[in-house]
Amino acid sequence: MDIKTLIHHNLDELLYLADKKGVLNTDLVVKVGAYVGAAVLRGRYADKKEVTQEEINGVFGIVGDFCKTSFGRSYTKVHFKKMTALALELLQETTFDADVEAFIKDLQG
Repeated sequence: MDIKTLIHHNLDELLYLADKKGVLNTDLVVKVGAYVGAAVLRGRYADKKEVTQEEINGVFGIVGDFCKTSFGRSYTKVHFKKMTALALELLQETTFDADVEAFIKDLQG
């Protein structure tokens, strides 16, 4: 599975869960995008011990394009900036892996 397909699959799954639960809104779209993007970058770092700026831009480009295509005018540049800032904050947390699991469990619950 290529990176774009992986990201789209994860976004689809989590946004579907949020919609099914009746909690889907633009703030949650931002949060889902941040977690998915951060998790992909974390996985890349764990595997290769580095992540280039090009890879970061590529991951967030894929996430941003997906959200823009899915939500149209409801998803703006402001949302994109919030998403990337949140993802970078999440990656700073030493509890990131557990936080991702908790976030997903909360959507499933």
